[in-house]
Amino acid sequence: MATADRDFSQGLPAIRTSTTREPPSTSPSPSPSPSSSSNSSTLSHQRASDKADPRLSPSVPALHELSDKDVIHRIQAPGSVQAVVVDDDVLFAGVQGGHIVAWSLDTYELLATIPAHRESVLALALSDDRSLLFSTGVDSVVNVWSTQTLQRLYSLHSPFEIGDIFSVVHSTKNQTLLWGAQNSSVQWYNISTDSNTVKSPTATFSPGARKHRFFDSLGPGGSVNVISDEDGTASLLLNSHGGRVLTIPNRNYLPYAHKSYVYAMLLIKGLFTHDREEEVLVTGGGDGTIKIWSLDSLASTGPVQIAKFKSPGSSVFSLSYRGSFLYAGLSDGVANVYNLASNQLVQRLQFECGDISQILVSTDGILCGTTRGMIKRFNDHFSQTECWKAAEGKVLAMALTTDRQHDLLITGGNDNILSFWDAQGASHTALANPARSNDELVNTLREFVSFRSVAANPECVRDCHDAVAFLRKQCNAFGATTTLLSPDQGVNPILLAKFPASHPSQSVKSVLFYGHYDVVDAEYDPTSQNPSWTADPFDLQPLNGFLYGRGVTDNKGPILAAVYAVADLIQQRALSCNVTFLVEGDEEAGSRGFRKTVESAHSAIGPVDYILLSNSYWLDDHIPCLTFGMRGVIHASITINSNKPDLHSGMDGKSVQHEPLKDLTLLLANLIGPSGTKVTIPNFYNTVDELSEVEMRAYAAITSSLLPGHPEIRNEKSFALSLMQRWRYPNLTVHRIEVPEAKTAVTISGSATATISIRIVPSQTAEQIASSLKDHLYDQFSRLQSSNTLNVNIRSKADPWLGDVNSDLYTALKSAIIDAWNPDGSAASQRSFPESRSSTPSAGAAPMASGGSMSQQVISTGNVKSTTQHALPHTDLAGSSTSSSTSTKGTQYDQQQPHRPTQRRASTLESHGNFTMNNLPREPLFIREGGSIPAISFLEHEFDAPAAMFPMGQASDNAHLDNERMRVENLYKGREVLKRVFAVL
Repeated sequence: MATADRDFSQGLPAIRTSTTREPPSTSPSPSPSPSSSSNSSTLSHQRASDKADPRLSPSVPALHELSDKDVIHRIQAPGSVQAVVVDDDVLFAGVQGGHIVAWSLDTYELLATIPAHRESVLALALSDDRSLLFSTGVDSVVNVWSTQTLQRLYSLHSPFEIGDIFSVVHSTKNQTLLWGAQNSSVQWYNISTDSNTVKSPTATFSPGARKHRFFDSLGPGGSVNVISDEDGTASLLLNSHGGRVLTIPNRNYLPYAHKSYVYAMLLIKGLFTHDREEEVLVTGGGDGTIKIWSLDSLASTGPVQIAKFKSPGSSVFSLSYRGSFLYAGLSDGVANVYNLASNQLVQRLQFECGDISQILVSTDGILCGTTRGMIKRFNDHFSQTECWKAAEGKVLAMALTTDRQHDLLITGGNDNILSFWDAQGASHTALANPARSNDELVNTLREFVSFRSVAANPECVRDCHDAVAFLRKQCNAFGATTTLLSPDQGVNPILLAKFPASHPSQSVKSVLFYGHYDVVDAEYDPTSQNPSWTADPFDLQPLNGFLYGRGVTDNKGPILAAVYAVADLIQQRALSCNVTFLVEGDEEAGSRGFRKTVESAHSAIGPVDYILLSNSYWLDDHIPCLTFGMRGVIHASITINSNKPDLHSGMDGKSVQHEPLKDLTLLLANLIGPSGTKVTIPNFYNTVDELSEVEMRAYAAITSSLLPGHPEIRNEKSFALSLMQRWRYPNLTVHRIEVPEAKTAVTISGSATATISIRIVPSQTAEQIASSLKDHLYDQFSRLQSSNTLNVNIRSKADPWLGDVNSDLYTALKSAIIDAWNPDGSAASQRSFPESRSSTPSAGAAPMASGGSMSQQVISTGNVKSTTQHALPHTDLAGSSTSSSTSTKGTQYDQQQPHRPTQRRASTLESHGNFTMNNLPREPLFIREGGSIPAISFLEHEFDAPAAMFPMGQASDNAHLDNERMRVENLYKGREVLKRVFAVL
């Protein structure tokens, strides 16, 4: 059976090309020690599920020697990662199982997955213009792909038994592809000329289908063991990807280029001073030799060897170069540095961390990846500057990004993980330029999340104060004037940070951004067999395009996105408005003292022209939204006390006796009516608007926008009605009924308490409903003629809120969302990859918003006496189309995603959907929400300024729940949207 990793061995073992190939090893052990006395040096052939155990070898550095290196992001791949290449803002990876997978380097989201080879993909390369992607594999095939569409253009097959193909390069000057194979050969192919002189092979010519004269021979009394192609993979790969299937000419074959496998290959241009455009080929093999070949006569006689370096007893696994220096990663922890101008070995680096499976050279030094999962960095003086653990198994692939805000190092291995690291050395991590990258935003969020700022937990007081001090420091660094406002005793401080406009004037507007740095508590028990969190909730975990951690979406992530948006504009001198941040630390505990503190600091905070919040969520996981309405809330407790102690129901119970729990039950039953769904408070519904036809069409429009991507919406009218029930109608909920703990089952408790809440709509006021509730309860209680006493306590109340979607703030937000979520310039957005579908709902990339048109609908403010109407924009879909895709079987990758509860705070829609670029609306949905944020209506009234709610997170963010998360793309896009808004207001 073909397995994930490569077996690097000296010598030339027999080559097997059947589909049950197991790369040979000179040692019977599947994982021999690098210090073996054998002449062969083997990069152990492990299955992807096996993990290299550092404890098995003394070569692993001691803990005190390891650098403190934070991973920027991790992606769980569908198999062992064998090869990676970077094309602009897209990462291509070749993995076990034969797939090529593409991810966005901006957001780390999956873009496409295609079956490329029958077994593992072993090597990837790009053409110089990055229009072509070349792949090789265990199946002895070389494929050529378009990087824009991932459609196969050519499939190249050798007429010889070459075995696995470990390395591949493309010569632009010669327009020729070259590769090195398991049978020690080098082959090449000029697509522009050779393709006109060869015939395409038939399906039976596929290397996996050919019979080997040794491995497929019968022997005395033998029988044929036919391995059936049950899934049709051979035919699929040969015929279904398009492009031409070509045979390599016999003349394009150099046997015995090495005396072992050809593991590494690269092209160097300008090595010789007489011709800066001349290319030479460098190859490294399992025989410990590095050979340099001239390609001048490639078309006639093939590569001509012009130089050779020997490392007896070693194997050359990887090559890299810079200037005139060649860097080689060898077995036994050796890295050699050669001066190609003088053909000299100038440095030999040796360390005990396993074989050097990968080597790269950056502007900041030499990076070596090892079979023990370590990365070591050396400077230009060959001194070690960093060492860190990059993989749980072996490092099998490495790449450096280019054309980004700063360089990233990407590593992959047989632990099925792609990791992203800052490629700069430790001495260069501090940015002299105040420009703040998205990577720095995530790093800042990582530290912000680390504070356990739980306002309701007395043990977290220090973390709460440290969190606000940290945020204040960030704002100060970006040029804000900051003050800490002190609410009541024992309540966390409120941060007031003011950023002035870049060009102050009397006409400059002022925006107040409200948020909160406190969070709901979370516990993590790593010893539990089924922990609620998959990792420490206060240690940010970047995985598969998401950031996991308590507070990452509620509300620390949106706060930092807004702060960084302002910082960007300050640096560019483009901040068009004054921006004031008002960030409290007690929102999750009821905003104690917030109202009084803001009232007393009114003049210090104001003036305010607009109020902006980002503390809600999309209706699903795909369509950006703007929230323009929220219900208000009244929290109350109803207590009935008896003037008697607890009684015995047998000894003291009488039919005419008023028991507290009986009285409470009667009051609650009367409060919600016979059906339990109708609030009986007098005149409760009098001010609630009737549903108009215009408003009904607006709700139907929202449903129709969601329908193409959500087949779970089986009835459009029922779904629209459910939105109305949550958004525009009031509701009363009985949360719990409590009695003192009964000593026995026959106790008549002397008191009973019910906790209730009433959600009210914009046509109602919290003060009026709270007063009516008390009056109604006391009136009904008096009719019972009970000897007990009633106490109604209004614990808190908040008015509903309805924004004006026609305001300048909403107009700016809508325009910014359209521009941010429908980009034209990114490389990833200009590609047309095959649609990638997976059974993993959360790891795939959300489709890019595209298509659709906008019309206006009207939703009433809910005020009977007012004639004001608020427009509710919605999307009319022109239709939907479904692009074909190749389905993939579920793997361990599908099963290892962090478990998320099914409950969601913002929506009941599934997190996955079937949206395509053609049926996903371009414009945001204007929605309301059934929840309540007390501060929003208060701030509107206090500063006489309109408010707007900009949801940054998705419906599946799990705010307040286990494994809270935020998608990286949403965080970045949120920053971009706010930057656009603050630049135009």
